[in-house]
Amino acid sequence: MALKDFSGKIFAFGYDVFMFPIEKFALEKLRAKALSFIEGKRILEVGVGTGLNFQFYPDGVNVIAVEPKFEMLKRAIKRAKNFNGQIYFVSARVEFLPFKDDFFDSVLATFVFCEVENPANGFRELLRVLKPGGRLILLEHVRPGGKFLSKVFDLVNNFTSILGENINRETLKIALEAGVVIEKVINVYGDFVKLIIARK
Repeated sequence: MALKDFSGKIFAFGYDVFMFPIEKFALEKLRAKALSFIEGKRILEVGVGTGLNFQFYPDGVNVIAVEPKFEMLKRAIKRAKNFNGQIYFVSARVEFLPFKDDFFDSVLATFVFCEVENPANGFRELLRVLKPGGRLILLEHVRPGGKFLSKVFDLVNNFTSILGENINRETLKIALEAGVVIEKVINVYGDFVKLIIARK
């Protein structure tokens, strides 16, 4: 087994183990709230990870789940066994989506854009595949507004960015500049975790 494959398996397994208490005590209710804004039946979820959102989807939807990391995708496929609807898996990056224009009723991304190499291109791709008037749902941690906390995030980002995790991204600003039409922003933890409801 190649070292890269082994490290990918360890990361995917470790992600679920590490995130379990955080999910149970903090994030599950946020995921449920985010998915309550889904409209229509044809849904795209980008950066699906290990499939932690699956349990919160409404019944009867058709979901295409996109994830670039193979080992994460494998765990998501296992987690989807009890999914009450249709779900299809695609290995792809959000900046290069293999779907036609104006295809999805809703697009979902939860804690994704901190890892996207080119977030502006990612948002443009989401808008491209979303139907006119379609809904975009983002649950993201972002750079906080306060002077002290923003400096703390900038400092910590020097370390997290080594792992590809940019915790000080100004994701809302990037989305607006890419042409996303914001309907509602809900600050769920301070102003550094936001639920963003938007339209094409």
